[in-house]
Amino acid sequence: MSKKRFGSRMIAALLAATTLLVQSTPLTHAATEPEKPAVESGKPAEETKKLEDQFKKQEEAHTEFTDLGNSYASKAVNRLAALYMISGQGENRFNPQNTISRQDIAVLLTKVIGLQPTEIEDAAFEDVPLESPYAPYVYGLSELGVMNGRSEHTMGALDPLTRQELAVMLSRLMKEGSVTKVAGQTPVTYSDEEEIADYAKAAVEEVTNQRWMQGAGGKFNPTGTVTRAEAAVIAERVLDARYQQAEQVKYKVDVERLSLAAGTSQSLKVSSISGDELPFTPIFAFDRPELGTISADGTFVAGPTAGKGNLTVTVGYKTTTIPVEIKDAGKQAGEKAEDTPKAAPVTSSNDSAMKVDESKTVVEGEKPDADKGTTETDATKPADPKEEAEEPTEKDELVNIAPGSYTSVTTFGAPDSYFQELEKQYPGPVGGLVTPTEDWTGYHRQFGRKVTVELDEAKPLERVALTFKQQKTSGITMPEYMEVEVSRDGKVWSYAGRAVHDVSAKEDKLVTRTLSVTLPDVNTRYVRVSFPVKVFTFARQLEVWAKKDSEWDNGAVLLPPPNPAKLEEAKQAGRRVENMLLAYTGEHGELGTWTKEDFLPMVGYRTVDGYMRDQMFDTILFLPYQTIPATKESWTKYMNDLFGSNKQLDALNQAMREYNRLRGTLYTTPTQENVVLALPYPNANQTNFGQLDEKKPSLSFSPAGIGEEQAYLNRKAAMEWYFQELMKRWNKEGYAYLKLEGIYWFHELVEDSAPKERQLIRDMGSMVHDEALRYYWIPYFGSPGVSEWKSLYFDKAFLQPSYYSDKPVGIDRIQGVLEVVNKYNMDIEIEGDWKMYNDPKFYQTYYNQLVATHKLGMDKNNVHAYYFGSKTLLESVKSTDPVKRAIYDDTYKWMRGRFDRTEFFEGSEMP
Repeated sequence: MSKKRFGSRMIAALLAATTLLVQSTPLTHAATEPEKPAVESGKPAEETKKLEDQFKKQEEAHTEFTDLGNSYASKAVNRLAALYMISGQGENRFNPQNTISRQDIAVLLTKVIGLQPTEIEDAAFEDVPLESPYAPYVYGLSELGVMNGRSEHTMGALDPLTRQELAVMLSRLMKEGSVTKVAGQTPVTYSDEEEIADYAKAAVEEVTNQRWMQGAGGKFNPTGTVTRAEAAVIAERVLDARYQQAEQVKYKVDVERLSLAAGTSQSLKVSSISGDELPFTPIFAFDRPELGTISADGTFVAGPTAGKGNLTVTVGYKTTTIPVEIKDAGKQAGEKAEDTPKAAPVTSSNDSAMKVDESKTVVEGEKPDADKGTTETDATKPADPKEEAEEPTEKDELVNIAPGSYTSVTTFGAPDSYFQELEKQYPGPVGGLVTPTEDWTGYHRQFGRKVTVELDEAKPLERVALTFKQQKTSGITMPEYMEVEVSRDGKVWSYAGRAVHDVSAKEDKLVTRTLSVTLPDVNTRYVRVSFPVKVFTFARQLEVWAKKDSEWDNGAVLLPPPNPAKLEEAKQAGRRVENMLLAYTGEHGELGTWTKEDFLPMVGYRTVDGYMRDQMFDTILFLPYQTIPATKESWTKYMNDLFGSNKQLDALNQAMREYNRLRGTLYTTPTQENVVLALPYPNANQTNFGQLDEKKPSLSFSPAGIGEEQAYLNRKAAMEWYFQELMKRWNKEGYAYLKLEGIYWFHELVEDSAPKERQLIRDMGSMVHDEALRYYWIPYFGSPGVSEWKSLYFDKAFLQPSYYSDKPVGIDRIQGVLEVVNKYNMDIEIEGDWKMYNDPKFYQTYYNQLVATHKLGMDKNNVHAYYFGSKTLLESVKSTDPVKRAIYDDTYKWMRGRFDRTEFFEGSEMP
């Protein structure tokens, strides 16, 4: 049986006192010779390549079984097999009608519920010896009381499983996993109910109400055996329930912020809002391990140094950030403690975005000086780094076991050979990222990295840490987060939380952060860390700390599988915008308030009979109405509305979840909707925008009285403030089914009378590109600046045709617009509003622009934006009038390249 677990706060306290600081050091020049393989001495390159190929193959394919045919279980079997939760029985055969054994169901249920296999010392059951690969799973469920033996010394491991035995196991798992019980609206009765054993009757009722198990022909067949096909279908239902729990879990932390004196400790309590047990084990992380440590039971132990950091609490897929302030122990109560040196405050006078010449090394220009780069992380002088690098450091029975391990590095989405070549200039140490050295490894674009570490054997782990740096003057920025996954076999992975930090993207000084995730009683061999990469991300010293003995007294460890939405986001990284709908919000009551029901037929094409057949608009551009005042108060109000509950962004996220559910992709390959957010325009007539700093006066955007240069700086400061607040809010919400694609310049022309307008537009473009986002613009036909959109740093510009005035629009006007689009290599905006439903000339205008663009191939070869006023297209979706309804249907056909009309509409009557 597994060992008793005992928490050890003393270890955490000693560890906090002895943790060495990570000092920011100048980046050395990369070697000019070809990149050396990232392997430790003695680890051949072919072995590391083999590991990389192994994970790549796992992501790309799985066994295709030849004996499933049209089996009702084929979908469930293939899905579970792709996740390596179930396997065949040789020769590409699944044998769906074979019975499943008790030991096989133990493995399957352990994996889908997220129970981490236990460490076994003694084998209580003679038919499940210690060396059996089934032992960690069987004994794990046995210890929980989910699975009992046939006798004191026999499990009946190879016995076939009966249906009522499975019902009992599922009922017990529901309790351990805190799955909400579903009460049956009408009691389900089985004609063979009397054959159900007394011990199983309540369980059969529960799993029937849960729709995890159902009878056939009015019978439950309690003593019948469970086939492998049935087991797969039932396991998939349990897995979906766990995905839903991880996505929707509601919990609370007993503190909103942590403030304590150096050398003291405080425990955090994480609990379910409903009062029930949490469905998953809480995971804790900290971004300043030189200031303190957080143990797996939530005890934070402050070190001797004052400073500030961030704790991250993860339950399921949800995270909460707790600010931490450690005060000087020598200060009296109520007296303000001195913090460690702070980073430079954000100002508007510094360059907002230094562009990196990607054909050169990233550190060209001014190199950081060790003294000049002093930051919050430099509170005390660290030990000689050379001493640290010689061999793994052992502290209080903790040892960093990562050095010398095989590692593989993969990109989010498809790799790019051009960026990989540039990346080779910063290969890092010969032993790879796990080598304890001061050398940095550079990662260039390609959306993000997944670094997988294969340890020599499974061990009880304590924490995983990786150090990053930000050196904005060299184009190096800190990733917003680091996520951790663990696996016992390198196939079935569990999500083990994330760590975040509070380093601003605008911070110009050299800053380092060690993101450290503390693990509960996880006995594992494979560890994976993931982090996004915008332009350049530099990392070093990937550490995996293990215990000699596992110490844990908080019960079973339950972790969710990796979030399928995040997995699919990585696969779809770089997916281009094709059809972008403008959604106006913030004013005009219901017209400016988008709900889940409003968005659903916009993100997905809904047929007349109500089926969700396909994706429609893949991108939503949220923007305010033109009347939004240029004041801090108005911009803040608009932003608050944008992030409000059950509307706007939240409603879109809900709609995409429902879209994926209807399409059957919710927990398999969920689609994410692209989002583009607008920057309100700082009108140069505004003389009282508001205060960005309470110690400074309200900003004026007008050059009158302050001059053009100051007016420009004020406008820039206001937009930078709004953008930073926008990014904070977006990152905090963590929408599972949305992906921030880009930022939109709101003003529809270049205002030559405004102070340094072109420079401001470019400044904002650089700021947007620093966040690895695209920059969008929709100028109107004939507006100043149309011809120079590329020089203004825009990635995409759509020409707004401005058809919907009071005058009829001729074919020549439509063709003239398209000539400008082609001349300046722009993309097209399709326009329609409520007038097209009742006025023949506007009906014809809408269709004629579809015809004209179709004839030129722009329906297939261009990116498209769509203006439909305030929810105008919804009227077409809901209409029973075939002419009105056809507008929605034909728009879908047009965006899919299936619109085949080539003759223009003429006349003065509706069809």
